[in-house]
Formats: sequence, C-alpha cells, structure tokens
Amino acid sequence: HGRAEVTPLQKVLELLDGMVAKGKQGKHDEEVEFAKFHEWCDNTREETTKNIKEAASQIEQLTADIAKAEADAERLAGEIADLEEGIAAAESELKSATEVRDNEKSDYDATHADLSESVDAIERAISWLKTRQADVPQSLLQVRDSPMLPAEAKAAIESFLAMQSADAEEASPEANAYEFQSGGVVAMLEKLRHKFQHQRLVVEKEEMNA
Repeated sequence: HGRAEVTPLQKVLELLDGMVAKGKQGKHDEEVEFAKFHEWCDNTREETTKNIKEAASQIEQLTADIAKAEADAERLAGEIADLEEGIAAAESELKSATEVRDNEKSDYDATHADLSESVDAIERAISWLKTRQADVPQSLLQVRDSPMLPAEAKAAIESFLAMQSADAEEASPEANAYEFQSGGVVAMLEKLRHKFQHQRLVVEKEEMNA
C-alpha cells in the first residue's frame, strides 16, 4: 500500500542525526578558524619578536652614536678652547708687537728729523763760513744746539762763536786767526755732515727692513 509511516522514533533519530552532523560541521569550522588564529598568533609573535630585536639593536646603535657624539662634542669643545686661547695669545702678541713697532716708528721719525735738521743746518753753516758774512747765522746756532752734536764739536763751535763775537767788537779783526779757526770749523762740520748723512741712511735702511 502507500508510503510507510515515519514513526516518532525515526523522527527523533533523524533529528539527532542532523544535530550530530551540524555539530561536526561546527566543530570543523571552529578547528579551521582556530588553526587560522593560531597561525596568525605565531606570525604575529614572530614579527613582534623580530621587531623587538631590531628595536633593541637600534637602541644599542643609537646609544653608541650618542656616546660617540658626546665624546666628539667634548673633544671639539677642548679644541675650540685651545683655539680661542691661541687666538687670544696671538692677539696679545700682535698688540705688543704693534706697540713696539709704533714706538720704533716714533723713535725713527724723531731720529730721522734730528739728523735731517742737523745736516741742513750744517750745510747752511758751512755756506756761511765760506762766505765769511758778518752776522752769526741761525744755522750755526742750530748746529750748536743739535742733540746729535758730539761734545767736542759743540766746544769747537762755542769757541769759534766766542772769537766771532770778540772780532765783531773790534775795528780790525785778525783775519788770519779767523781764517784758521773757520777753516777748522768747516772741516769739522764737513765730517759731521757725512757722519749724520751716514747715520740717516742707516736708520732709513733699518726702517725699510722693520
């Protein structure tokens, strides 16, 4: 006769079979997901471990770099201090040398001026003595008062000026005595002129080489 009737027991068994099959599928799905999760954890742990090692290595390298930079900075600070000290010493030496040079230049200018004035005065005095003019020239007095004049030359000029003054008070001066003494003064002045000219040349050369 027609389709067999499904008993309640068979329905329960079918229901149980479906539940078992569904449970197995669910378990399988969970196992698959767990396997994926486990793999992700392993990969993440490996990557994290790697990153930690790299970070530690970088920290170590950075620490070494910082230590080297600090050592370099300290060394450079010392070198800068040495350079600044050297610059200060050089500036001090330059200042001292400049002061010495300024003093030398000042001494040269004064000496050169004295020598030049003495030479000029001597030349004018010689010219006056050779022409035997009556008045005592300013040039001869200037030679007498020159700081460059040796004592014996000063004494000779003083003697000649004294004789010149005495002759001027007499009506008839002794020509021979005048000629004799003036000739000696001229010769002395000529020697002094050459001496001063030589001294002036020496100080000029020294100034050029200073």
